[in-house]
This record gives sequence, structure tokens and C-alpha cells, in this order.
Amino acid sequence: MKDFKLILIQMKSLGGQEDLSVMMFRDSSEWVYRYKYQLKENVSVRLMFKYNSKKRALIQEEAYLYADDQTVEGSDFLQKLSTYGKDRTWLKNQSKKVAEQYILGTWFKNGSSRYSLKNLGDMKIEYNKLIEE
Repeated sequence: MKDFKLILIQMKSLGGQEDLSVMMFRDSSEWVYRYKYQLKENVSVRLMFKYNSKKRALIQEEAYLYADDQTVEGSDFLQKLSTYGKDRTWLKNQSKKVAEQYILGTWFKNGSSRYSLKNLGDMKIEYNKLIEE
């Protein structure tokens, strides 16, 4: 198992329903971002983004519902999400907000001022196929 450091990011832009954590592995240029949106007690939407330095891409690898210690994915996820008044459009908007504002916005503001959302250089953002359908 690789050694890793876990960094918890506290951001004022994240409300009480939202958490974002960043995990980076020692001797690796890849970062993992885990986002959680609490819908109600024991029910949350979970998104996972990974920065792949070889592909120069921020990739949304996971999007699922975590309810009562069970993972709900795919079309079942979208169906279950609708019971909380949310849909694919909401999920797409949340995914874009996490990637563009919380992750890259912070990165550009505090780290790489040479780039911006309008100028990603050779980096790209790849969203989960579930929200792109």
C-alpha cells in the first residue's frame, strides 16, 4: 500500500451539506478529490474526481448515492435521486460546480494563476458518463 497524506479542505463556499476532501499519494502527481452532498441523514450523493497528470485531465471517476450503508449506481441512482427532488440536470450542475469552482477555481486562484477556466491550456475535464447521457 502506498503511503499517503490526507488533506481536508475547509472552504467557506461549501455549505453545511457539503464536504470536499483531497487525498494525495506520496511520490505521485495524482490527486483524488472526494465530494459529499448530504441529502438527509444517512443519505448522500458522492462524487470522486481524480487528476491524472499523464492525461492532463481532471476525471470524474465516480458518481453514486450512498444510502443506509449501501451504494446505488447507474440508472438506479438517478431513479433514487428523484425521490429527493433531484435529477440528472442537478447532478450535472453539481459535478460542474465541484470541478470548476471548488477544485479548479481554488487551484487557479491559489496555485496556478497562469491558467483559468477559460484557459485550461492542454488540460481537460472529463465528466462521468452518467451525467453526459
